[in-house]
Amino acid sequence: MGPIPQRIAPLTWRKPAFIWTPLALALTIGGPAALFYADPALQRLAGVMGAAVFALALVTLGASWMLGRPPRVRRVVVVHVVTAGAIVALITPFVLIELLALVADYERQGAGDGFTFAMSMAMTPLALVIALPVSLLSGIVFAWVALKRGDPEASDLVADDRFDVQPFR
Repeated sequence: MGPIPQRIAPLTWRKPAFIWTPLALALTIGGPAALFYADPALQRLAGVMGAAVFALALVTLGASWMLGRPPRVRRVVVVHVVTAGAIVALITPFVLIELLALVADYERQGAGDGFTFAMSMAMTPLALVIALPVSLLSGIVFAWVALKRGDPEASDLVADDRFDVQPFR
């Protein structure tokens, strides 16, 4: 029996990463998009939102890794994904209303004036109600498929025998 590690080893990418990471992203982005199999427009919207959520989440995860604070538990990864999902859900109604106004103006001059800021504000709670559970489930799936627990024996956490807890030697 080895010494007791003083810290939890950080999560590592499941190997080979070039297989597991795209598989995890396909499940987490493609899964919600597959729910809208009857409507290709909603499929594209769900795919774009999922890609935006995971782009933001992977950037924040990469930044924490670069700062020397890699995630040690899957819960941290899920929090990154849910936070990114909340940010994207809060921004999406405003971008969507502007895009709809742009398309309406393209079809007929002045038709985009009917899309207001109040419409964006009214859509925001609905976007949150839909996006938060989806990002939670996607974050859980991503954390379990793409990442695995680090090996405490292989890490440098136990460098010396000071922490060897065996009484009465």
